[in-house]
Amino acid sequence: MRWMLMLVVVFLHINTIQSESSSSQASYSDVRCKCVCPKGNSTERNVFVATVEPEQCNCQHIVKREENFCLRCQCMYEARNTILIKVVIIFIIVLLVCLTVYAIYLLVDSKMSPVEISVSSDEMQERLTARTRGARNFSVRAFDRRHARWKQQVAAQRRHIYDTRTMLS
Repeated sequence: MRWMLMLVVVFLHINTIQSESSSSQASYSDVRCKCVCPKGNSTERNVFVATVEPEQCNCQHIVKREENFCLRCQCMYEARNTILIKVVIIFIIVLLVCLTVYAIYLLVDSKMSPVEISVSSDEMQERLTARTRGARNFSVRAFDRRHARWKQQVAAQRRHIYDTRTMLS
């Protein structure tokens, strides 16, 4: 688990250095101004996106049209944390890889060694069973006695039906 954590930290560090060196070439950024304007009289909309300062997030700087057109536009300044998004995605990928490896391990292990079911009791298990029986309350003991009596009656009925072919009433 430690090596996975170290791998994620190293990847993020390399990715951060790479994004700092190529931030001017990137097609996305952590901040942007998004203007949504109607297209004519229909319900369709034009979306204009630009990377500007928060003070310049208005229709005149982004859309660069006349004022009558800009009155119907809505401009919003948006900020997002791409580093956090990358960390979450990497975490999900690592988790999926771990689960896949574990599933493959379980599959291979089940094919290699079949599970043997053994019923054996030792002294400690018998002591625990006896101790829990003594701790039960009276109504459970009575229920156990009735259940045992019922089992005996069923066994006697089976004997009579299959051995002598007679029914008990």
